[in-house]
Amino acid sequence: MNENSDKTKEMEPSLSWRLFWRELWRLLSPDHRLINYILAITVLGAVFDLAKPYILKILIDNLYNFQSIDLSFLLWLIVLYLGSGQVRSLIQYFNDRAILKLLVKIEYHLGLKAQDKLLNLSLGYHERENTGAKIVKIERGVDRISTLINNISWEVAPTLVQLAFTIPALFWADWRIGISFLIFTPLFIFVTYWSNQKMYPVRKEIYKSYETASGKMAQSIININAVQSFVQEEREFNEFSDIKAGIRDNENKQWGWMMKIGLGRNIIVDIGRAAVLFLGVYFVYHGEISVGTLIFAFTLSEMAYSSIYRLSRFYDRMEEGRAGVNRLLTLFNAESEVKNEEGAIIPEKIEGKIEFKDVSFQYREAKVMALDRVSFKISAGTTVALVGPSGGGKTTVARLLYRHYDPTSGKVMVDDKDIKSFDFNAYRRFLAIVPQEVEIFDVSVRDNIAYANPAASLAEIEAAARIANAEEFILKLDKGYDTLVGERGIKLSGGQRQRLGIARAILARPKILIFDEATSNLDSQSESLIQEALGRIGRHRTVIIIAHRLSTIKKADKIIVLENGKVAEQGSHLELSQVAGGLYAKLLKLQNLGEISE
Repeated sequence: MNENSDKTKEMEPSLSWRLFWRELWRLLSPDHRLINYILAITVLGAVFDLAKPYILKILIDNLYNFQSIDLSFLLWLIVLYLGSGQVRSLIQYFNDRAILKLLVKIEYHLGLKAQDKLLNLSLGYHERENTGAKIVKIERGVDRISTLINNISWEVAPTLVQLAFTIPALFWADWRIGISFLIFTPLFIFVTYWSNQKMYPVRKEIYKSYETASGKMAQSIININAVQSFVQEEREFNEFSDIKAGIRDNENKQWGWMMKIGLGRNIIVDIGRAAVLFLGVYFVYHGEISVGTLIFAFTLSEMAYSSIYRLSRFYDRMEEGRAGVNRLLTLFNAESEVKNEEGAIIPEKIEGKIEFKDVSFQYREAKVMALDRVSFKISAGTTVALVGPSGGGKTTVARLLYRHYDPTSGKVMVDDKDIKSFDFNAYRRFLAIVPQEVEIFDVSVRDNIAYANPAASLAEIEAAARIANAEEFILKLDKGYDTLVGERGIKLSGGQRQRLGIARAILARPKILIFDEATSNLDSQSESLIQEALGRIGRHRTVIIIAHRLSTIKKADKIIVLENGKVAEQGSHLELSQVAGGLYAKLLKLQNLGEISE
């Protein structure tokens, strides 16, 4: 994982418990009504949980005075005992149905929310974060939230409600036995809280390591060609193994500690239970309470101690999953670096006139400016080339024009309007780009071309392919336009992927078309075909060509030379090639001599 990703993770805040629950409740806002329904049923169920032991108390007390009681009354108590159990079962049925419905809904809308969030975060976020780490952050976060809600619905909420009824009932049965419960409970709670707080840093490191491991695996598989070509399989395996070993050691440390704490909590609970039994027997022996009251109080104390023990186990699991949920909540709360202004304009059309006005830009954590007070104009419908040494700022210009980033200072203008005033989704529909590495999806050729315009007909797709000089190779594929191209277009050559990218851009019908070094890695024949396609699609639209091969941009209406984030010179090929000592003339001479790569 890259350094920036590590730094980003280190800066992720740990939410306080108050903020944690508030954010979680907000996250579950679509399900508030269902959650309240479940809580109401849970309260009703807790009432019937107390009914059965109380009926048993009355029954035992009356059996103790068997000669003075009507047998029919005892039979009615038995029927009432049975009836309360059946009503409780019916309540539990409706409760379980509601909980299952809630869990399904949560998994559904959390998955959609995560996908929507990732798709709408700015490009800067995705360039800093490792793909594998993002995926495992979502998967583990959603899983932990589902588990958390599962535990709350089936264990915590019923247990809390039961405890809220049980403790007052225990004091009502005998206040002295109730006090004994209050003596041991605070000690139990303190041990549970202290032990989990001690483990939180370890758990946080475990989740961070899970993301690192996922990122490492994803990078190894994505770059499998390089891994195998340079015989680095063993190195990749060893590095991944080291990360997993760290996770294993921390997991062992965590669960070893919690098992020891579990022994201590068991001792506290067992002593508390023994104290209740001792006090109850003592009071019965001295005639202060009845046998029925003893059984009732002991049953209530068992329910109470079992409740706090279940709550402590839940708290353990909640603390274990808290770090994962925190990281997902942090993702959901991440702000996009590029936002629409209030009342953003939805442009109906764009002519393609472009102007950079004193634009400066610096990437996050970069030490130098990518662009430094850059100014230039591009007339609508013209072809302009951006050239210069690597790192000069050419691709940054394209990113700012696309509004993947906003300038640090200055303005990017299109048709005399600051592009910040446009709704960026509506604005981007007037742009298309063919990057150096065209992103190809693991779908058919047809679907890849139509990605920018899913409603396009087959005839329109074929026309775009012909203009891009792509149909010639498409028809030779096994299933033509229906051929699956493999992940990242692995079944296609570099030139074929570029021509699919050009066809995709054509089908978008852009008014501004950007070629970001689209021919830099191609052979002469592929480059010739793409150059021919460029000549056909450049009419009636503004075309920006970012290139290292100066031979490919001689026919451009204007050439802008960028160096160290500044405009070094601009003009036509003829004008710039005749500037003595000019950077363009120098680059042209070096390429003609073969001293730098075309």
